[in-house]
Amino acid sequence: MSKNISEETQRLLKAVYDDCQKEDTAVRERQIRNWRRLKLLWEGFNRVWYSEVAHDWRIWDETADQDSDQSYYDKPINVFKAYLESIIAALSVSVPSIKCFPDNADDTLDLATAKAGDKIAELVYRHNNVSLLWLHALFVYCTEGMVACYSYPVESDETYESKEYDETTEDHEITTCSNCGHTISDSIVSPTDPNQIQQEISQDPTIQLGMQNSQNQPQIPSLPNQQSQELPSQQPAQSQNDGSELRNNELDEFMPDNEDASLHYTLMSGQDLCPACMQMMDPEISREKLIVTRLVGITSLPKTRMCLEAYGGLNVKIPNFAKTQKKVPYLIFSEETDYSLVVNEFEHLHGNKKLLKSIKGGNPGSYNQYDQWGRLSPQYQGEYPLNVVTVNKAWIRPAKFNILQPDDSASLKKEFPDGVKAIFVNDEFAHACNESLDDCWTLFENPLSDFLHFDPAGQGLVSIQDITNDLVSLVLQTIEHGIGQTFADPAVVNFKAYEQTEVVPGGIFPATPKSGKSLSEGFYELRTATLSAEVLPFSQNVQSMAQLVSGATPSLFGGQLEGSDTASEYSMRRAQSLQRLQNTWKTFTIWWKTIFGKVIPMYIKEMKDDERDVKRDDDGNFINVFIRKSETEGKIGKVELDANENLPLTWSQIKDTVEKLMTNVNPKIQEIMSAPENIGLIHESLGLNDFYVPGEDDIIKQYDEIKLLLNSAPIETGDEMMPEMPSVEIDPDFDNNQVEFEICRKWIVSEAGRQAKNDNPNGYRNVLLHGKMHLQIIQQQAMQQQQMESGVTPNKRPREDTKAPIKEESNVNQVQ
Repeated sequence: MSKNISEETQRLLKAVYDDCQKEDTAVRERQIRNWRRLKLLWEGFNRVWYSEVAHDWRIWDETADQDSDQSYYDKPINVFKAYLESIIAALSVSVPSIKCFPDNADDTLDLATAKAGDKIAELVYRHNNVSLLWLHALFVYCTEGMVACYSYPVESDETYESKEYDETTEDHEITTCSNCGHTISDSIVSPTDPNQIQQEISQDPTIQLGMQNSQNQPQIPSLPNQQSQELPSQQPAQSQNDGSELRNNELDEFMPDNEDASLHYTLMSGQDLCPACMQMMDPEISREKLIVTRLVGITSLPKTRMCLEAYGGLNVKIPNFAKTQKKVPYLIFSEETDYSLVVNEFEHLHGNKKLLKSIKGGNPGSYNQYDQWGRLSPQYQGEYPLNVVTVNKAWIRPAKFNILQPDDSASLKKEFPDGVKAIFVNDEFAHACNESLDDCWTLFENPLSDFLHFDPAGQGLVSIQDITNDLVSLVLQTIEHGIGQTFADPAVVNFKAYEQTEVVPGGIFPATPKSGKSLSEGFYELRTATLSAEVLPFSQNVQSMAQLVSGATPSLFGGQLEGSDTASEYSMRRAQSLQRLQNTWKTFTIWWKTIFGKVIPMYIKEMKDDERDVKRDDDGNFINVFIRKSETEGKIGKVELDANENLPLTWSQIKDTVEKLMTNVNPKIQEIMSAPENIGLIHESLGLNDFYVPGEDDIIKQYDEIKLLLNSAPIETGDEMMPEMPSVEIDPDFDNNQVEFEICRKWIVSEAGRQAKNDNPNGYRNVLLHGKMHLQIIQQQAMQQQQMESGVTPNKRPREDTKAPIKEESNVNQVQ
């Protein structure tokens, strides 16, 4: 790759790179030493000490210290990792989702691009397993402090089709009517070699060029003689529109009258007649050359995927004086990799003598050994891997070029106006290109620190770990040495006889006390160690200090609480513990949305074709989600978090909340809990796999019917009252009409329903009719219920008296 970079440019870049590497050398060595120890503590290597001779941490070797009695009592307990894991677990319950906003809310292109950005974020989540990435970022935060995210495009195993087009000229013989100009026939006379297109265009200005669309994609002209765009240019075209079909139809006319006599005579006599104007004509024949664009090949190319990686100070070097990312003049990313992989990527380094010398015989190389040692896996324990070199990728801003002479600085700024990405393998130049630091890296800016570099979250637990190790060792020794030693007078006890006697519980052994003294005076017990009464309270105080320093209280990891054991007390203590971690959560979420503010536009730039992703909706159904290239032509204004900045609820918290809502007697709350959309959440929150929730099967059944309805069209009945009916009928006896209608209504107003209304109108209307049928049954049942409550039997006339009413005689007489 370096063949495109001149040797002079390589020399200048190496000078700038060396200046960046030499900066903050002493400070970085102290940082690496500290970060290295935290990594060892996390891995459980507690018995370590720093060697001033070797300039690294030495791990105690049990096989080399067999004669030491102290090693018998060293039983370290890794509280360092336990407390930090509790913090990481509380902050990684869920990864915050991303929501894109349009640059202009009145611009339809911006609105479509913002919606596509939401789908792109979900796709990037799936491609990168962001749950694991989030966990690793928290791990780096606890052991190294600053976190840096590297985002870059890579080629994936998935492919898309790239179509290739070619232009050819064709000679067409066109026959037209002399009266009306109607084209009677159009046939290819002789195809022309595609290589002669430009020459023929310059010689014959009458050649008609093919049209191109706004995206510079060639469109194939719709010619009368073309069957499809893949039709070979050598295939002779058949004449069309020659009037033979119209001539036969006219001659076969049933019961021709006098008005058709003249036309039929002309047709029967074989004279030329225009099929459009039905007039006698003298056909005009002309030849024209047309440029036709044809599809000549389809190539499968790999799709581009966005890759996200999180690193800390051991892999990323930035100046310690930098307070914000804008003030970082350079960033150097270093990692160790196998020599063969480096040669596979940078072929010009194959056989490089300096690189081969650095790895010969397992020598880790003379280049920056301290950094290599800091990044080495703790499992090596003083050993080094074979055939490993360090790949250093340096992103340098153009302002950093000013350390060179003005002419050299201007030369680099001209070649790399946005900054340079220079790759060095050990000290050997590998590659360089124009690339911006801010487009690829997002640094974690801690508002509780004045600089980008800050102490890791686990730094305060180092002393706690050391004190815990000493306490455990001291207590074990005290307990063992606390077993007293007894001294006895040989004149009182016969030791030879005692040694030959089996010791049994309640046994009787002969002993002779001295004259004038008791038997007990012949024995003396000596205790070499006694555990102080202050040890246990001090141990408890140490754990309290560890919880205060780290913020991992018992309520966070499920430990026993002091005081009340009620559920409300535990809930209050847990809320207080999470409040301590709120600052870290807010900072991480802001860092996260900044990352995707760069990743989504980068994905849109690298996107070559439409994307399709399969996911589950809120009801557990599989749906296709499309990200169309045409939807990414707008502009995204900003990227925000879809949820609030509070810590996400754990499963136990969701369960408690659901149980409280279920016991609430408020009618509105009960209506919400009984909604079909919330049945799945209730089932999941209870945590009982075999627990049956009424209506759950009805929801699954209705979604299955929606799939069938979308794959068919409504059935025409011919009835004026109901001209169409759905292809899937309802069962009025066994269907849960209320639940199934609500599912249909939800689907119709959802994004999938709105998309089906445009892409599949027949299927959409089919679902609509199906939902209306459920609604009719609901209305009929409600009407019947209302009639029963009013005392009127449905579908039955009120009872009428058979006898006529009796009239009073006086009234009759008055009428007469």
